[in-house]
Amino acid sequence: MYDTREKAARDHQWLINGARNEGLEVGREEGLEQGKLLGTIRTCQSILGLTKPTEEELSQKPLEELRSLATELQSTLGSRVV
Repeated sequence: MYDTREKAARDHQWLINGARNEGLEVGREEGLEQGKLLGTIRTCQSILGLTKPTEEELSQKPLEELRSLATELQSTLGSRVV
């Protein structure tokens, strides 16, 4: 009975650790994507001569909004180059 209880406790801890690691990995991937988007946005704004929001202001925006802004700026930049 003791061994069964110990195994259950180890299994439970293993599941918690696995979930934590998976959450960290997802957070890491989102952080990398956010960093790339921020770099793209800042570069496009600089080339286009647009006023730049602070890094903090951009960082608070959701990923979907950052994606949309990056796409919009790249499109604007592309239409000016052509």
